[in-house]
Amino acid sequence: MSLHIEKGMKGDFWTDQLPEGLSLMRPVDKLMIVAAVISLISSIVYVLYECIFNGGSAYDLIPWLAVPFFICGIIAYISLKYWILIVIACTGPIMWIFDVSSDMIFFSMFIVIGAAGVVGIICALQRTIFYRVIHIIEYVNIKKKLTFSDRLVAFLFNVPDDLDTRNITLNYSLRRTKIPWKEMGGSMSLGLMIGMFIWIYISMNPMFINLSTGSNIPLFMFALILYIPVLVMPWVIFKSLNVRIETNYRDFKVYNGIKATLKRMAVPVFAALMYVIVAINTSNIMSVLYYIVLSAIMIVSIIGFVSMLYYLVFESSIINDIVSKWKIFRPVSIFMGLDEKVSNGSLDDFPGTPIRDKNDFGKLIIPEEK
Repeated sequence: MSLHIEKGMKGDFWTDQLPEGLSLMRPVDKLMIVAAVISLISSIVYVLYECIFNGGSAYDLIPWLAVPFFICGIIAYISLKYWILIVIACTGPIMWIFDVSSDMIFFSMFIVIGAAGVVGIICALQRTIFYRVIHIIEYVNIKKKLTFSDRLVAFLFNVPDDLDTRNITLNYSLRRTKIPWKEMGGSMSLGLMIGMFIWIYISMNPMFINLSTGSNIPLFMFALILYIPVLVMPWVIFKSLNVRIETNYRDFKVYNGIKATLKRMAVPVFAALMYVIVAINTSNIMSVLYYIVLSAIMIVSIIGFVSMLYYLVFESSIINDIVSKWKIFRPVSIFMGLDEKVSNGSLDDFPGTPIRDKNDFGKLIIPEEK
């Protein structure tokens, strides 16, 4: 742990960088992120090439952007040793040989493989950002000069300017006995908000307005909607562990901060969407409404399915790793007193913890009355 002095608004203070042993990343997580990035870039290049040079339709080619989820799904199953599901996944090419529709193959392969890839990417992102985010929040309100990362995190998590953010903590004893349906509902509502962003731009596209209901739009929508859980669900780890800044009054919950930010952004988005629908030719408005409703159903279904897979199979591992590393991040309470006992051991268990002799603080002498 590298300690150094930061310039604060009301004086200097000691801070530190993240310790090396704090990383939550496993080899499989690093492999998954690399595979996702490479396959996503390759898919984008292929789609652009086909659209520009071969006159392909974006509505037919966009499903290629789902390739990263299938690759990461296979990596996730291999790491979990779910060999039977990998064998079942091989039925995809067999279905293609027997002339099964591409839509049916795509949907079935998502259920078997793609969903695991979505959850695997979500967990890899959680492992990447968790301690980095709370470390930034910890000092964001006492620094004199903020970096771009500080400002971005403070904006996303809606951190109040007058809050002493150093007393950040979490729930160490989380044990799941059932699926948290309330948390799933929150993820679905955030997913619907982000879905409105997508439909503003799609509905304004004249090409979309001229397409009939028999076109390839459902598959196009499904491929895009697969990315919504990746945008929404990495933040649920802050809710699951109840990451919060404790105060003498009401605690500030970190997850509520980012939820509030997304809700503020959703109000003008919803208004703009209504404007788009009214501005569209009336002969096509029913078609647009049909796809908006279909999109909402897909978002709820996909996030619901991905959430169940996340909570049942993947969540316990990342929570255990976060809790086990918390002692490295915060060996003692930031406001711990001299006589206060350490809740998870003695000070001798934490090398490098400063120890002060009480005599250093002087001795109070009350003069005798004369």
